[in-house]
Amino acid sequence: MTLTDLLVHEMVVDWGPNRRVVASRKGETVFSCVVRPAQGLWYVTECLPQRDDPAVVEHLARALAYLKEQGIDDVVVVHPEFWDVGGTDCGRIVPMWLRLDGEMIASFERVLPIGYGFEPFGDDLPGEPHDLSVFEELQSGQYGPLVPEASLRIAADGTTRGAIAVTEDRGVPLIGHLVVDGAERGAGLGKALLVRSMLGLAEAGYADCRLNVMADNFTARRLYRSIGFVQDRATLKASRVTS
Repeated sequence: MTLTDLLVHEMVVDWGPNRRVVASRKGETVFSCVVRPAQGLWYVTECLPQRDDPAVVEHLARALAYLKEQGIDDVVVVHPEFWDVGGTDCGRIVPMWLRLDGEMIASFERVLPIGYGFEPFGDDLPGEPHDLSVFEELQSGQYGPLVPEASLRIAADGTTRGAIAVTEDRGVPLIGHLVVDGAERGAGLGKALLVRSMLGLAEAGYADCRLNVMADNFTARRLYRSIGFVQDRATLKASRVTS
């Protein structure tokens, strides 16, 4: 009998619809990951430990085999980019974080153009079909409930020109999507939405906010950095793995 044979896998409730797979040996946890449903797929995230060690990647492979036994065999694994887990490369993700210092964030506020105003998040949303699909998913609660103080629209002449959706994902605010109508880009509406949204979080008592942005979306990364967001963890890679 090898040490591998002594591994025990179990799936436990984590938060909302999420589940956590825990691998243990002699009662001690040696690996864990979160499994969450989204966009018709299953995502495997928050793999621990995040160490550059082939043995850890082997633990992930065994966890995926366990998931297959549970009927989950087509997943997107979000993992440190220095891990080689096989599958199809779906891009790299930069995790970012902001401490919600209300006074500092308020210093970025600017007056909106005449006729433009903030309104509560609603069904009249801007963007391409993909954007609308993401907003719909966020409204479904898969990433936790929308935070009403931070989920907003900018409207003018009865039409939404930009919107931001923030959810409380596993107890922490997460920016799910921020979109400005194509004809309005470059006018500062995206930054205005972001600043007002973050002020809403601060006023609601939250301490910080997180987001995940694709590494090649330099425009979005510059926007988030412009009000103080920083990359707080190593860049991640998304890999779609099928059996």
